[in-house]
Amino acid sequence: MIAIWSTVLNLAPSVASATLDALFLLVTTVFLSSFLAVWLTVADIAAPKALRLFIRLYSWLAQTTPPLILLFLAFYGSTAFGWFISPMTAAVIAFVLFATAYYFEIFRASYNGVPQDQFEAAYALGIPPLSFAIKVIIPQVVRIAAAPFIGRTTVLFKETSLASAISVSEIMSTTSAFIYSGENPLLMVAVAGAIYAIINTFLITIEKRCTRRMAIA
Repeated sequence: MIAIWSTVLNLAPSVASATLDALFLLVTTVFLSSFLAVWLTVADIAAPKALRLFIRLYSWLAQTTPPLILLFLAFYGSTAFGWFISPMTAAVIAFVLFATAYYFEIFRASYNGVPQDQFEAAYALGIPPLSFAIKVIIPQVVRIAAAPFIGRTTVLFKETSLASAISVSEIMSTTSAFIYSGENPLLMVAVAGAIYAIINTFLITIEKRCTRRMAIA
C-alpha cells in the first residue's frame, strides 16, 4: 500500500498537468462551440431556406462523423496544406466542429420547445421582437437547454480522451505513457478512472440540479 501511494505521489505532478490540459481542451471547446451554436440557431430561425439546409447538412455530417476522424483530419489535413499546427490546436478545432453540431441541436430543440402561443400573443400585443426575445424567449431556452447541454458536456469530456491519438498530453495519454514505461497498468487505469469519475460526478450533479429546477418551473 505504501508503495502504491508513493508511486501515485511521484506521478501526481504529471497527471495533474495532463488533467489541466484536458480541462483546457474541454472549456475551450465548450466556450467556442456554444458561441457558434447560438449563432447557428439564430441563423436557422431567421436565415433563408438555403442557409438553413446548409446548417442542417453540417450538423448531420458533424454528428455522424466519429470524432477520431475529425481529429485526424484537423491534425494531418492541416499539414497537407502546409499549415503546421500544434496537437492541442488541432484537437480544439476538431472538437469544436463536433460539439457545435450537438449544441446547435440542443438549442434548436429548446427553442422549438417554447410554446407557440407565446409568439402569437407577443405579435398580437405589438411587443418588439428583440425585447420579446431577450425577456421571454431566451430565459426559457436557457432553462430548457441547461440539463441536456451539461449532459452533452459530460460526454464530451470523456470524448476528449481521444485527443491522445494525435499526441495531446491529456489524462489517458499520460497514464498510458507511464504504463509503457513500466508502471502498474491497473494502478494507472484506476488513477485515470478516478479523475474522470470526480469531474463527471461534478458535471452530473449540476445536470440533475438543472433538471429538478426545470421540473419545478
